[in-house]
Amino acid sequence: MFCLLFAFAFATVNVSSAQDSASTSGMTLTWKECIDSYMALDDAHKRARLVEIGSTDSGKPLHAFIINPDTIFYPELFDPAKPVLFVNNAIHPGEPDGVDASLRFCKDYLEGRIEGLNVNSADLIICVIPMYNVDGALNRGSFSRANQDGPIEYGFRGNARNLDLNRDFIKCDSENARSFARWFTRVRPHVLVDTHVSNGADYQHTMTLITTQPDKLGGKLGEYVRSSLTPALFDAMEKRGHRMSPYVNTMGRLPESGLVDFLETPRFCTGYGALFNTIGYTTETHMLKPFDERTESTYQFLVVLASQMLARSNELLRMREIADKDLLKQSEFALAWELDTTKRNSFVFDGF
Repeated sequence: MFCLLFAFAFATVNVSSAQDSASTSGMTLTWKECIDSYMALDDAHKRARLVEIGSTDSGKPLHAFIINPDTIFYPELFDPAKPVLFVNNAIHPGEPDGVDASLRFCKDYLEGRIEGLNVNSADLIICVIPMYNVDGALNRGSFSRANQDGPIEYGFRGNARNLDLNRDFIKCDSENARSFARWFTRVRPHVLVDTHVSNGADYQHTMTLITTQPDKLGGKLGEYVRSSLTPALFDAMEKRGHRMSPYVNTMGRLPESGLVDFLETPRFCTGYGALFNTIGYTTETHMLKPFDERTESTYQFLVVLASQMLARSNELLRMREIADKDLLKQSEFALAWELDTTKRNSFVFDGF
């Protein structure tokens, strides 16, 4: 079973504007600009590497950008004694906030601009897919996201075969998904972030968050996510002036009816990650907020998450080890889930 979140208190929140970000121009990076920017970071920093990890349905390569405190990248890209943060961007290229936010985050991290995060000493590996749906990113326009407040141009939701890649992680109909699966199972990150832009509802929060459903993640790992890691992320974001809300998935027509935890099945990116005991967060910024504010909020989330992972390095490694051992002993696996409306939490929702 999984729980229901009720929301019925209202307040206001201040949102910082973007600084030192490509999004301040009202434009998001093209695929070529994005890859060229990561190549420049690769050239400038010995602890950074841009690699091709497979192909896509358009025939273009799929890239990953790795920041590793160890300067020896091959043959061991990922030290099992270090937690891995994995960020996936532009699975829906019309929702490009994570593209610009991730590039800025990587640049600032490598250049020592983020307080408390020093790549020279951080016990953390970062892996970023700059643009997962390369095909859709190449199909740029400005009309496929009705009412979205910027950027001026952006990519299309479907890939080269018009597949929704965020529904393809089990089917693997696309070359994109097959490339992702081979890479992801090699990396086995401890935390996965999939960046999106939400639509439909209207509220004051710029950032809403889908957390891997803890009951589905299961065991001590699921409880750790529910009671420790996720609350810490909400607290840290609020301190930075970016107070988050859980994803606005209403039980009834209006938020007063309650927000229901989103059950991300394995056809979705973070649901797929949960099959490998990977904690997942889907960032859903609010499409009616300006592009620069959305990008800033996504950037701040990456900073907060990386900081928490660094502070919790030993805990994350231990929780993964426990989860893997428990999985080997497990004999029954739940395949269907049902909403438990008897379990409720409350929080302050910045509403209408």
